[in-house]
Parts: sequence; structure tokens; C-alpha cells
Amino acid sequence: MRKFALIAAAVLGLCGSAFGQDVPRAEVFGGYSYLNVDTNGLSSRQNLNGWEAAVSGNFNKWFAVEGDVAGYYKTIGSVSVRDYSYAVGPRFEYRQVPSVTVFGHVLLGGDHLSGSFGGSSASQDSVAAVFGGGVEWKIAPRWAVRGSGDYALTRHNILGPQSFTQNNFRASVGVVYVFGRTREASSGRGNPTTSAPMQAGPTSEAPLLGVSGYSTEAGFKITSVRAGSPAAQIYLKAGDTILRIDGRDVHSSHDIEVAIAASANGTVKVCFLNQTPLGTAQSEREVKVR
Repeated sequence: MRKFALIAAAVLGLCGSAFGQDVPRAEVFGGYSYLNVDTNGLSSRQNLNGWEAAVSGNFNKWFAVEGDVAGYYKTIGSVSVRDYSYAVGPRFEYRQVPSVTVFGHVLLGGDHLSGSFGGSSASQDSVAAVFGGGVEWKIAPRWAVRGSGDYALTRHNILGPQSFTQNNFRASVGVVYVFGRTREASSGRGNPTTSAPMQAGPTSEAPLLGVSGYSTEAGFKITSVRAGSPAAQIYLKAGDTILRIDGRDVHSSHDIEVAIAASANGTVKVCFLNQTPLGTAQSEREVKVR
């Protein structure tokens, strides 16, 4: 766990001054992990059970740095095997759906393999590389469930001087805890809202959704989003334009409040123009507002 603490400190240090764009500052994962091991022909492939833990710091809603550690164990008769890995690298994310994050990562680090048999033991350290990804499903404001699959490469041979490449595969499932305020890049570290630098008309607020903005021909142009609001939960941000709510055209904060009040169950579908790095795209997301 000492290596994991060092990796976590490094990841959070790299991202501590970054402002995630409508994303958490950091995420911590922990759970069960299964490893299928290549034995280089000494036996059939072996299955090991263990755990995996990871921490990631988000620079924006597309890119993060992730640190990962894992441990696996197996005992067959008097033979005992233990394997520990630690790695760090970039993580690429897709958050188009509010409750789902799809990610891929490329992690580089080391692997420590040890074994004992009949009173004797041996161990060996190796480089390690992990390529893969997974999906996170949000189940609460601060919690998500994660499933992932990876190809893990190592080089070991604790029985002799020559090392061989192992083509291993792992699968993990567990929970994610999210911490740090959800906000867009802003000019002040302590500012709980996001603001557009310019506006073309008088600003009004739609408190049920948690946005402020002004009327345009297309819809309601957002100038700020209140932290922790329903709008923040579906990653609305300054510069986006709300077009419709539950199929109703909206051009003002009053239109937004009326559309929300008409919802029988307090959950609405928000259709809006989303500003992305690739340009403007129309999106629709569902959120509970009351």
C-alpha cells in the first residue's frame, strides 16, 4: 500500500491545480479483481483472485491521470503465489451520458512476483504495462459502480535467469468514490458558479434547474450554472443553449420553470446545444429536478 499512497499523491499533485470541466476533481476506485496468467508453457494458464485500487485526477472531462495498484494470490497444495503490480498513466474519458463514464487507459509501472514451495521461496521484479478500459455507472451523487477489463504485460521467470513475456488478462469490478466540487473551469478557485465573459441581454435565473442566462432566438443561453444543481448534474455549462424541456420550446427562465412545473414526476428531459472541443452538438439528457 505504500506504493499506492505514493502514486495517489503524485496523481493528485499533478491535477491539484487543474479545474475539471464539469467533472469531479478526483475519483478513487476499489474492488475485486481477477487475473488470468500466462505461465510460458510451464502449465496451463492460471487464474488468480485479488483486489485492485486506483485513483485518478481529472484535468477536464476528457483527460485524467490515473494511478493503479493490484494484488493477486493463489495457493495449490504447498505452492503459494503472490503478485503485486503498480502503474500510472493517462486516462481518456467520454461523459456524454450524465450517469455513465466510458474510459480507456494506458498505464506503465512495475510488477513484483513471489512464490514459495517446500520451505523455499523466490521473487522477481519486472516492468509492467496495462492497456484497457471500462465503464462507470453513477448510482449516487458521490458513488458509482465500475467494471473494467485490461491486457497486462509482464516479464518474469523466477525459476531461471532468462525472463519471458507474460500476456495476462484481468477483469475488475468495484465501487468509485467521487470527491472535489463539480464545476467548470473558472477564473476563481473559490467561485461556486461558472460564468460566461459576455452576454447579449438581461440575465434571469431558473432556480429549479440551477441556471442563469438570457433569451435568444434559438433558446435560453446559459451564462452560469449553480454548483450541485440539476443543471450541473447533466454537465450543462456556460455557453450552452437550452432548446427544449420535455419537448416544450424554451426561450426564457420563465419558460424553463413552467416546463419543469408541468412534469408529473419531477424528472425532465433537457435538449440543448452543447459546446464541445469539436464544435456545437445537440444533446438531450434526463435529470430529476424535484
